[in-house]
Amino acid sequence: MKKIAKTVKNIIEKYGTADPFAICEEMEIQVLDLSLPESINGFTITMEGIKFVVLNDMLDYYRRKITAAHELGHIILHGSTNTIQLSANTSFCISRIEKEADCFAAHLLLSEELSEVYEDEVLTSEFLSKKMHIPKDMIENAFFGE
Repeated sequence: MKKIAKTVKNIIEKYGTADPFAICEEMEIQVLDLSLPESINGFTITMEGIKFVVLNDMLDYYRRKITAAHELGHIILHGSTNTIQLSANTSFCISRIEKEADCFAAHLLLSEELSEVYEDEVLTSEFLSKKMHIPKDMIENAFFGE
């Protein structure tokens, strides 16, 4: 997971932002909002060499940003890996890929928050979860996981 943190740091330095939408724009990744089943927050797809992050148009502001960061993580960390195809045709561990994308998203979304000094706050996963609207388990896996 340290490698992912370093990758996130390099991305932020390169693009001058931790905003997943701004990074997608700089990387020429198209972000689309579509009507998707409630169980699907988003996914990535590449068509004719163009990368897309597709987001469920029913997501609230915070879920949309978390999902965009997660899907950006897939593109940066896993390239054109198709998890649907992997799960159908191999014994590859899909949960590892999802954990890595979650780790990427947590590091990206918390990077600006962690750079600030909180004099009266203890930076716990619970505090950060409430402050940034990021699931607590996502933060814990990113910073305290394997």
